[in-house]
Amino acid sequence: MNTRTDSTNNIRRPWARVLAHREAQFWTLQFVGWTGWAVASAIGWVYWADEPLLYGLYIFAALLAIVLTTVLRYVYRALWTRSLPLRIGTAMVLSYVMGGIWQAGKNAVIAHYMADFKPMGWLGYFEGILSSLYVMLLWSGLYFGIKYYQMLQRETEKVLRITATAHQAQLKMLRYQLNPHFLFNTLNAISTLILEQNTQHANQMVTGLSRFLRYSLDSDPMHRIALDQEMTALRLYLDIEQVRFGERLKLVTDIEKLAQRALIPSLLLQPIVENAIKYAIAPSERGGTIRIEARVRGTQLELAVTDDGPGIQRPIETNGAPQSNAPGHGVGLVNTRQRLAEIYPRAHSLQLTNVTPRGLQVCVRIPFETE
Repeated sequence: MNTRTDSTNNIRRPWARVLAHREAQFWTLQFVGWTGWAVASAIGWVYWADEPLLYGLYIFAALLAIVLTTVLRYVYRALWTRSLPLRIGTAMVLSYVMGGIWQAGKNAVIAHYMADFKPMGWLGYFEGILSSLYVMLLWSGLYFGIKYYQMLQRETEKVLRITATAHQAQLKMLRYQLNPHFLFNTLNAISTLILEQNTQHANQMVTGLSRFLRYSLDSDPMHRIALDQEMTALRLYLDIEQVRFGERLKLVTDIEKLAQRALIPSLLLQPIVENAIKYAIAPSERGGTIRIEARVRGTQLELAVTDDGPGIQRPIETNGAPQSNAPGHGVGLVNTRQRLAEIYPRAHSLQLTNVTPRGLQVCVRIPFETE
């Protein structure tokens, strides 16, 4: 652990929390902005004027500007929900008024310290008001600009939160669509075993179903898990199916050591294997073999589930757009395709191809990521 970096972050975090509040942002900008104006104006005085620098003038002018613009802030906040023409008109008038007050205050200080500067009457104190008016108009423009930017930022964050919530709800819905279909088939099998008085196998299926459902409910569909953990969950599912099909169901796995650490969406392989069992194992009296492979190909993780069933009429490859009318597209594959499109938009592929001499391979490619 980098102690120096952690210490720096701990120092910065309180400031980050403070600046996250609008009040803190306003006063920070006020003091920094008007201090910068005072310093720049003082430098200009030294460069252009022959008289000694009047430190008190710029300190007083900056403090007075902070007071006047704070008054403007509260007026603008009160008018924020009013019509745009009213806000613009009010800003023009108040900027002129505050600019006059500010200029009169600065001229009064100059008259106090400089004997050769004597305003002609009270109107003389407003000499040079245009420069002060421009500064006040600039401040008003910045205030409304920052206000509109903050409003736009809040709306953008709101839209992002809504989109993220909808995205999460979509993923959860897709994940939980799998369980009822699987549960229906398993309960039918348990019912058949009970009717046949095969209590031992029925008990095995109930125990396996309980373990699998517990894992399914405990795992968060929004999180990704290591492929090794996914295979453990898949074996819970296959233990149940093994009771149903016995020796008719054979499983072969070939997982690269590096691929075992790859992160994938939880229960990604289960619907693909379920689809293979449904179309390749269940209809065949002799059963069949399901082969699960995982390889790392550069920056991609390649997952392949192959069966020796009848295959499909033609190869299908998609990158997120469902084609539910294509042969071999059961609920599980359509669901998997939609989940991949949600989690890896434009960064995944799902390909269905026939293998020789017979069978179907479902190949999924996603970015290779580890914890």
